[in-house]
Amino acid sequence: MNIIEMISKFFHNKRGNVVITFSLAFIPIMLSVGAAIDYSRSANLHSRIARATDAALLATVSNIMNEVDLDDIDAVNKQLKEDFEPFFLANMYDAEDYDYNGFEITYVPGTLGVNVKVFADYNAVVFPVVGLEGWKTDVFAAAKVRLKAGDAISMFLVLDRSGSMNSSAKTKGKSKKSKKDKKGKKSDTKMDSLQTAVNGMITDLKAADPEEKYIRMGAVAYSNGMWPHLNTNWDLDEANAYVQNMNAGGSTDSSDAINKAYTQLMQATEQSEHLNKNGQEPRLVLIFMTDGDNSDPSGDTSTINTCNSAKAHGVEIYTVAFKAPKKGEELLSNCASSASHYFEPQNNDEMIEAFKSIGDNVAESLVLSQ
Repeated sequence: MNIIEMISKFFHNKRGNVVITFSLAFIPIMLSVGAAIDYSRSANLHSRIARATDAALLATVSNIMNEVDLDDIDAVNKQLKEDFEPFFLANMYDAEDYDYNGFEITYVPGTLGVNVKVFADYNAVVFPVVGLEGWKTDVFAAAKVRLKAGDAISMFLVLDRSGSMNSSAKTKGKSKKSKKDKKGKKSDTKMDSLQTAVNGMITDLKAADPEEKYIRMGAVAYSNGMWPHLNTNWDLDEANAYVQNMNAGGSTDSSDAINKAYTQLMQATEQSEHLNKNGQEPRLVLIFMTDGDNSDPSGDTSTINTCNSAKAHGVEIYTVAFKAPKKGEELLSNCASSASHYFEPQNNDEMIEAFKSIGDNVAESLVLSQ
């Protein structure tokens, strides 16, 4: 074999290409893996700081409510700064790979609110292995909470469980039967949406009243008849469980259910329960929801009469017409305390947002970390 043939054979020999290719790809592969690991750790740290901020703020505000005159702005700010950091650091005691850079906390007297931001840097742990010094990622959490849980509240839910609640929450216009999942269970129904929406609202209300001192809730479901109701009480989880156990069936008659809610809210014991526990006279709130209209016109007459009596006696009525026909929309619009108390959600997301808005309006609840 002459020299020309040997040179040609050398250039055409492909053995070892995998090693060369892998060597060239090794660094970007390691960088990609390192970036994924560090991103995941950074995201976890952000969530950890957010949770610690929420917990610290709640503890701080609880102390202030019991110890400081809220009209003394200087005293409130001083107490906030003294109390927040120890609570926060206690919740972050075993966190790693971060530098804590302090916090800013501000009292907003006009809204009885507190805003807080926590500043921290994330320290990369994988990138230095491949020869890079790494980076720091600022992680912050902001929270706002009322210094007072708001007015004392007695709330009653009046919720439709008629057969049409088993239809789809997705489509607009005429309801279509929802499809069954692989286990034969209906999914994405109006009932699913209602249960999800109420669960979210109650979760927010519990956050606004962590000591269960200011909010009482009861519930009643109805179709062509009234389900056994849940009396108002301090345990919001009971009301949530009541709603989560609802099932759909039957026609529609809201008259007995709306009357039950009204009479429950007007009981003298409702006032005394609050006076004994928080010293306040409660706001009386009724949430009335349907996806249809009453099968008998007399149901409309009785329902609107009860709504008018309730409003005349100081009950605040929010209504939610969930993909309801025109007649149902008119009934709930007339029952509502005002135009801003009336909601017409047309799908699952709008239903969840409607109940969230009601919860926020009623309790002026927490806006947790972001």
